[in-house]
Amino acid sequence: MYVEGSNALKTEYLTYDEHDSTQKKARRVTAGKNSKKKIRLMKKRVIAAMALMFVMAFTVLFRYASITQEYNRLTDARSRLDLISAKVVETQVQAEGNMDPKRVEQEAARLGLKPPAKNQIKYISLGNTDNGEVLKTEETNMLTAFINRVSVILEYLY
Repeated sequence: MYVEGSNALKTEYLTYDEHDSTQKKARRVTAGKNSKKKIRLMKKRVIAAMALMFVMAFTVLFRYASITQEYNRLTDARSRLDLISAKVVETQVQAEGNMDPKRVEQEAARLGLKPPAKNQIKYISLGNTDNGEVLKTEETNMLTAFINRVSVILEYLY
């Protein structure tokens, strides 16, 4: 053992004292109990950490399953939408085919319809001028009056 200013090894003498040895035994017993408590505490911490990891893993897997289920529902809905869109296009094509003048004439002949006679046709004269009549209404608010006049002008133009 090194002492200040000297490199010489000084001998330490150990004395055996019975009172001292009982204290050491007591310390060893207490240290043993403390180490057992520490081991138990460490085991509890490890078990708690493992349980927490299990719960987290289960939560992640459950959310992944939910997301996959919703994605499958979305895919099914999209496929149904595509099927319905195809049916709409098919129906439109059939409707356009039914509007063919030759087809209409054939269907009219099949039903026994004939072209209208001259006495069945009536002509309505619309006049030669493009006039519009504006009814004057009473407006109490200037904003309402302005909006009404603008709408009348727009109706006339279009």
